[in-house]
Amino acid sequence: MKALDLFAGTGWGVACQRLGIDEEGVEIMPEAVATREANGMKTLFRDVWDGLLGRVMVPGYRLLIASPPCQTFSMAGHGAGRRAMDEVLEAIELHAYKDAEQLIEFGEKHDPRTALVLAPLAYIWRDRPEFVALEQVSTVLPVWEAYADVMREWGYSVKTEVLNAEQYGVPQTRRRAILVARLDGEVSLPAPTHSKYHSHDPERIDPGVKRWVSMAEALGWNDGRRFTQNNKMAHQARRTLDHPAPTITAGHDSGNRGFLDEDGTLQIATPEEVAALQSYPTMLRSNYGTSGDPANRGERTTDQPAATLTSKANRNKWDGEINMEHGEAAALQTYAAPFEWCGSKSKKFLQIGNAVPPLLAEAILTALIAPTKTAAPRRARRKLL
Repeated sequence: MKALDLFAGTGWGVACQRLGIDEEGVEIMPEAVATREANGMKTLFRDVWDGLLGRVMVPGYRLLIASPPCQTFSMAGHGAGRRAMDEVLEAIELHAYKDAEQLIEFGEKHDPRTALVLAPLAYIWRDRPEFVALEQVSTVLPVWEAYADVMREWGYSVKTEVLNAEQYGVPQTRRRAILVARLDGEVSLPAPTHSKYHSHDPERIDPGVKRWVSMAEALGWNDGRRFTQNNKMAHQARRTLDHPAPTITAGHDSGNRGFLDEDGTLQIATPEEVAALQSYPTMLRSNYGTSGDPANRGERTTDQPAATLTSKANRNKWDGEINMEHGEAAALQTYAAPFEWCGSKSKKFLQIGNAVPPLLAEAILTALIAPTKTAAPRRARRKLL
């Protein structure tokens, strides 16, 4: 299956590689193009408008993927997209997607990135791909719902929903508005494989699914064994390595009795194992404030999923002191090592923070292109360029 990936980055591309989909991207950021090339991904052209204005030839494709720029819609941005939401929805109602020049003019009046969120609909209108997968920040859901209304008129089966990334094995509580559509049958969103992270009740696990994945697990800081300490805090004696360890004291072979293996057998801790417990961070402090208070930086212990990673993730601090490395951020976005990132440190974090987590993308695409027995109403498809 051939896919056209607008605003490509690398997240959807990694998922396509895992699924055997022939993904070709449209990407304007030079560092992201270099990263794609370094990891075996092809970039067709740079500017999505070029494909709509006839400046380049767009080959035939069956699957359209798009994650338009989200800054103006994001809670972390200036909110231009949210303020322009009524105008965006009106542009869809007025069929502005049928005229690329009109969309560009719309962007000039508001914000070019806000107009770009409508560019995928222009591709869908013109090319009628069999499958569509779109991703954006959760505040864009009304736009996807407006997309869905017009796409159903073209014969698509469409679903829109805000998905929680941690419910698909991503060690991060990242909420994203998703649109999936297909022409040849009823479309499906992926069923959760992991529990939602209930921040007010972290011990709560949804029935019938796996526990969410913690930062420590994703980063290899958890070997599954249990550490015990014989001291006055005996009621806190059993802690897994993906929880903050009790205070490590001198004479670990007396005060700190060792590890309990899976069978409950006591294994004496070695100095190396105790040192490892001392070296792993226990908390991640966010660069962003919480509850509207910029000074109240959000904190998560490493036995929890990370908060949403952004392009400023390098300002997050382990234990309030050590800045996050780009390899750690990539792992929390579910990029598997080795993966080569190109560009400066800030450009690497920009690519990572803007990416859809490959594991989430893989779940979405797997459900989207799965064979279906139920045929959806179809209308005549437009000829592919």
